Amino acid sequence: MINKRLHTPEGVKDFKPEEYAYKKGIEKVTETTFISNGYKRVNTPTLEFAEVFTEVGSDVGLERYKFLSREGDILVMRSDMTPAICRLAATAYSDEALPLRFYYIENMFRYNEKNQGKQREFTQGGIELIGEAGINGDCEVLICAVSSLLNLGLKDFKIDIGHAEFLEGALEEAGVSDSEAVKIKAAIIDKNYVKVSEIIERLDIKSEIKEFLCNLPLYLGGSEVLSKAKEIFKSNKALKALEYMRKICNCLKGCGLERYVCFDLGIVPQLEYYMGIIFRGYAIGSGYSILSGGRYDRLSLSFERSFSAVGFALKIDELIPLLEAKRVKVKKKKADTLLLYSSEGKNAALSAGIKLRKDGMNIENFYGEIDDGLKYAEERGFGGVIYFIDGESVKLYNVNEGEEVVVKISELLGAEDK
Repeated sequence: MINKRLHTPEGVKDFKPEEYAYKKGIEKVTETTFISNGYKRVNTPTLEFAEVFTEVGSDVGLERYKFLSREGDILVMRSDMTPAICRLAATAYSDEALPLRFYYIENMFRYNEKNQGKQREFTQGGIELIGEAGINGDCEVLICAVSSLLNLGLKDFKIDIGHAEFLEGALEEAGVSDSEAVKIKAAIIDKNYVKVSEIIERLDIKSEIKEFLCNLPLYLGGSEVLSKAKEIFKSNKALKALEYMRKICNCLKGCGLERYVCFDLGIVPQLEYYMGIIFRGYAIGSGYSILSGGRYDRLSLSFERSFSAVGFALKIDELIPLLEAKRVKVKKKKADTLLLYSSEGKNAALSAGIKLRKDGMNIENFYGEIDDGLKYAEERGFGGVIYFIDGESVKLYNVNEGEEVVVKISELLGAEDK
């Protein structure tokens, strides 16, 4: 019998001073990236009422640590920050103008089974963009996800992007029953593709669709996998999802990040509240995903509000062995510049934004007309506004002095290099 005084419980660990300093270094770099994109830190309780999680369709419910309070309430230790931040936005910010940009770096708790190699207490750092629907919000979060990993020094990584409605549309077009669809999705989550093939082979569906569904792991790559799927599937739901992913592809390509992403048509959301895009990040040297996220517009309905939302989380503990040689010190800053663009200037603006943030500027995106952007900047204390007129010219505004000047993009970026 072991002496429990000399050991920690299963799935938790001590950090020695040098290990903890390194972990905090990762967190500081991550925090700097979030702040430079205009996100503000929030903190929610470690303990929540069970209803915050159990009523949002989360599949990790059985993994939570649960307690009975003296008042008779069932409490849980947070296993996921997204529902907690959604609750916060729905209650404390009910009268606030959207969008809201929040970030966090906190410990989570999940009762993983023994011998899985997973921690039961672990740290995540993530962002939640609330109130920005559609392609603009999705691209902002994906760009921030890629930038987070690059700023930590990672190069050999990929973010796999899927869409929750593609597989649903594909299975509906194939005539798969709801009960069989549930089995197929469960097998995909378990990465049991032998079972997926066994189920599909029994079904009376078109041969090309059957072949596609039996070979889902092979449909991972660039825009070519989207084109291939478009040749096979014709339902509105599947085609709409494919077209949306192509727009995501074009956006990331336009700002030079396409090498860090690929498309996975077999992604299934592990949390039921996800809809729209879903993504997971992987890096050489880690046996688990190091990043995950997606869109969850319907989650707010559980908290008697209705707003769009998208976000992602970095798995700090999974990053530690990948970044053990790095120790970075950073200053905490807030975004002091607002970035706007016309439709003609979108790609140039997103590309320039990545460079300017890397050079030390803290910049928040604004999606709207220039007059609204200037008003927004004045109300929220931004010192400057950069407006991309087109792919060549920008207008710089000094909000405090009321001055403006038009310069070439090359001049703007060249000035930052000096």
